[in-house]
Amino acid sequence: MAFSGTEVWMTPPQNERNNRRESNEWFMFRNHINVADTFNGILNIAADSKYWLFINGQVVVREGGLKRGPVPTGSYYDEVDVSDFIHEGENTIAVLLWYFGKQSFSHHDSGIPGILVDAVEIEFGKWKVKKHPAFFDAGYIQESYRLSENSVGFDGRFDVPEWINEEFDDSDWLDAVAAGKPGDAPWGTLEKREFKQWFWSDLKEFAAVEELPSIGDSYTIYRCKLPYNMHFVPAIEVEKNCQAGARIEISVGHKTNCLSPVFITANGARLYESIGWMNGEDVLFKVSGIGGKVKKFYYRETGFPANFSGYFSCNLPLLNKLWIKARRTLVVNMRDTFMDCPCRERAQWPGDLVVELGQIPYCLEREADLLVKKGIREILRWQREDGVIYGPVPAGNWHAELPAQMLSIISPYGIWTYYMNTADKETLEELYPFAKRYFDIWDFQKNGLIKYRPKVKGEEAKMCDGNVIGTWDWIDWGKRIDSEPALNAWFVLAAEGIRLMAVELGYHKDAREAKLKGEQVREAFQKYYWSDTRNGFVSENFGFDPDDRVQALAILCGAAMTDQYPQLKKIFETVEQACPYMEKYVIDSLFKMGETELALSRMGNRYRSMVENDNTTLWELWPEVTEQCGTINHAWSGGPLTLLSEKVAGLKPLAPGWTLFSVCPQPGKLKQFEASLLSQHGLIAVDAHKTGLEWVVEVTVPEGAVAVIDFSGLGSSRTPFELASGKQKLVVKMN
Repeated sequence: MAFSGTEVWMTPPQNERNNRRESNEWFMFRNHINVADTFNGILNIAADSKYWLFINGQVVVREGGLKRGPVPTGSYYDEVDVSDFIHEGENTIAVLLWYFGKQSFSHHDSGIPGILVDAVEIEFGKWKVKKHPAFFDAGYIQESYRLSENSVGFDGRFDVPEWINEEFDDSDWLDAVAAGKPGDAPWGTLEKREFKQWFWSDLKEFAAVEELPSIGDSYTIYRCKLPYNMHFVPAIEVEKNCQAGARIEISVGHKTNCLSPVFITANGARLYESIGWMNGEDVLFKVSGIGGKVKKFYYRETGFPANFSGYFSCNLPLLNKLWIKARRTLVVNMRDTFMDCPCRERAQWPGDLVVELGQIPYCLEREADLLVKKGIREILRWQREDGVIYGPVPAGNWHAELPAQMLSIISPYGIWTYYMNTADKETLEELYPFAKRYFDIWDFQKNGLIKYRPKVKGEEAKMCDGNVIGTWDWIDWGKRIDSEPALNAWFVLAAEGIRLMAVELGYHKDAREAKLKGEQVREAFQKYYWSDTRNGFVSENFGFDPDDRVQALAILCGAAMTDQYPQLKKIFETVEQACPYMEKYVIDSLFKMGETELALSRMGNRYRSMVENDNTTLWELWPEVTEQCGTINHAWSGGPLTLLSEKVAGLKPLAPGWTLFSVCPQPGKLKQFEASLLSQHGLIAVDAHKTGLEWVVEVTVPEGAVAVIDFSGLGSSRTPFELASGKQKLVVKMN
């Protein structure tokens, strides 16, 4: 929904910004409004970059706004219900504005700090503004051009704590400058935020605080343990004999963290709460020159507003813990956008998004679908004039295409999976033309295979004037990647995604063309990449064992023949080149081959060290590599969650919105499993246990849905059948 208000954007005058552009700026805005009893209680607020809203001295919104932008020239706005905070007559509105002031992999900077507040039936007077004197830029622990957020410093000696209150005198503040109507540059068209504001807990004390051995007398470090990896803001309370000018630096205990908020104390007792979110499991408070004791350490948890919903468990504890860690990894990588990691870059890489969106229906409330919708709409609608889609977006300093990841978005794993989970046909119709246009830019060689993108094999994205540009030849992290067949297989999958969307939307000519292109490449793939001497799919000059990633994609796209499966199985038993990103597709292909035992064995072996360590999230890379250079909370590693719920428990939509779904379990040698999810129609669940030569299976089907039951994976020869709504217990005899 586009914004249609009448108020204008307000920005600080240049002399309030010291007549220069800076990053990490903080401004206080104030206004007084008269409210009639007919006011509907809704404020529409847009900001570059984030805002905190106070009404009559009370906190209404913490960290409002979304990073720019829905499209390259647009911004988001919030619809905020203030009915519980506002009263008839005069009210005081105060807004704290955080202006990032820099481009990043997750935010497109407009170049001007701005705030827009609008409401029906309210006339706003003049906005007053002042730069907040206590906030300062605390930089980074390690430089990161990927992040829009800098570390936030706060000097308590210059605080203005009363500025949000009604009686505060702002007469010496400057008038804010009117800077344009809604829709005007540089903020552009405003689109409504569709999901709720972030979840925020009350302040909580750390359960465990450890004073680390001192190194000299200059500072003390306290290590505080969080219950799990989360988004949080840290806080510290100092006693009354605290001296002014003491410095408190805060960081977290993993090396890929870039942010470290800083407090400078004022005299006396005070609670200092940071304002920019971090993530981690161990929080380090480095305290120097305090002149008194720290009273308490706190944190306030925050996150995307969707609770856990759905579960998976079986008789193998390792798999249960893997599912739970994958769920925690997912939620830590959700906020303004889906992220690859919440520490190093906070970027919405398309490949990570595809892995994440597959997990959503199995473990979160349906509010999370709105973040998927936002993500795929951003990636498709940031399409360049030449038809290329790229990522991560939204971004201000990234313009490079990653062809394999872009193809994954338009494959059945991307937009189509979102549609099957939500039945959101309006979004499917909106995004199809962008997807089709990107699909059509791909050309073919005379042999039927695609012309490789980029033209130069092994090409990396380039930096130019602070922007990342070009086409990046990225298939997966790691070495021994056979890129040509991998990209061709991704094209075949993309062709199937286009075909499915075209059929659903009635574009039958498009569907036929996509089918023919997919078949052409699939046939050429089999002809030119299969090697009888190496018993796998390899490109001509690939000098290593056949790439497990390529074999997996060949199976998933249908290029591999079923009589080739035994040879491919041998490759999967010995070759482990895939990183956690592509390992999801490797294991998926094993389920498609019917090799459930190998799928679960490989899953357990590859993820075991991640599961058994003390972290509550999954790592970016396999542990021996992560210890050198990777994050401990990476989105692309969560694929097993989808596979356990979808393949082992067998729950998968067969019609949009889960109106028709399968219960087709593949448990292998497991003796018990259960899973559930919350669909639009209600609870879907399966609970099964094996006794002797029988399985006892209880299936829950919600009103408005039908289940297709296929127990062939349990050893039954019974023909698949349908179940209507209700809870039914079935006894399955094994052959």
